[in-house]
Amino acid sequence: MLIFIDKRAPDQAKKKLLHWGSVVEFETNGIVYDAISGHPDIFIYQWPGGLVVSPDLPQQYLELISENDIIMGTKRCGMKYPDTAPYNALYTSYGLLHNMHVSVPEILSTLKKHIHCSQAYTRCNTIQVGDVILTSDKGIENILKMEGIPVFYISPEKILLEGFKHGFFGGCCGISGNSFFICGSLKHLEEGDKLYDLITSQGFHIEELHQGQPVDVGGIFFF
Repeated sequence: MLIFIDKRAPDQAKKKLLHWGSVVEFETNGIVYDAISGHPDIFIYQWPGGLVVSPDLPQQYLELISENDIIMGTKRCGMKYPDTAPYNALYTSYGLLHNMHVSVPEILSTLKKHIHCSQAYTRCNTIQVGDVILTSDKGIENILKMEGIPVFYISPEKILLEGFKHGFFGGCCGISGNSFFICGSLKHLEEGDKLYDLITSQGFHIEELHQGQPVDVGGIFFF
């Protein structure tokens, strides 16, 4: 198994991930702004049918994931939001969650059901665990409630992202099988205890990759 994570993730987290597969320290240069330049979720959209990737994804990473079914997106990323977010969509069992004005056509075509939200950094903010969608964006929380979709809000205030006041919850996380991975410890989050109970109640085992504050690493992607 290959595991993509920001090269700048804590060393302890990358070392612990070696128990589950080969760790690929992800980085790019000169494509998007520096804080998110090592975030896999900026360049790769995952869904059960395969991957949609940005044409900006460096060749060495494209070759590593070439055994997957890959659709090459038609839009390049840019330095400023929302040009940084056309691939930052989230597949959910309820439908595609993203700002549909920003999504590339190749992602829109992966699912018939679309759930529009104004936050284009959707995968950064959001991840599904079992039947519940976890998010650190109030707007996304409200949209999902209106859709009747189970949702749990996590304040992003304690999530670290260098150069910004805070990061986002989805960017701290990844899922492989029935294991829920987080780059940090839930104990630092205001909702940590409730979140622990919720995730485990959905049949997942929680793997905290280090004991410090959660770090937004642009998702932990398993291939």
